Amino acid sequence: MARGPAKSPKKKFEKVAKKKFKLRRKVWIEPDMFESAAFRSLSSKAMWALLRFLQKRTWEKAKIGRGKTQTIYQTEGLSFSYTEAEAFGISKAQFHRILKKLVERGFLDPEHRGGAYGRDYSRYAMSDRWRNYGQPNFEFKTLERVLLPGHDVQSRIAK
Repeated sequence: MARGPAKSPKKKFEKVAKKKFKLRRKVWIEPDMFESAAFRSLSSKAMWALLRFLQKRTWEKAKIGRGKTQTIYQTEGLSFSYTEAEAFGISKAQFHRILKKLVERGFLDPEHRGGAYGRDYSRYAMSDRWRNYGQPNFEFKTLERVLLPGHDVQSRIAK
């Protein structure tokens, strides 16, 4: 009995994980952000990750006058796990570089660095620092790698 080619475990994982991480929210990006030098300096996967962060925002409509409403976005407490990135074909090392680049370009600010063997997750806040990217008044931040004491390479070599 001939069967088609067997699916690899990685393909099966990606198919199940994509269903798990599926979002049904629209993505709205400001024209200023889309046309900025910071956005143009991103790789295609970094752009995709930024759009995913924008998709994860929640919002509410607030009345600002007679019949007028304004959309207010919740820009804090956004999470994007390495497992989720892996489900969309981004390796852990590549995802770390993407997050680092998004922080350096001013799109994200780290709120809480997770870790502890997957029991805690990192949370980020959207930032407007990208507006000053490439200008002298740009506030540079970087995403530092957080390792538990004794788990870094130098500590392992010393043992």
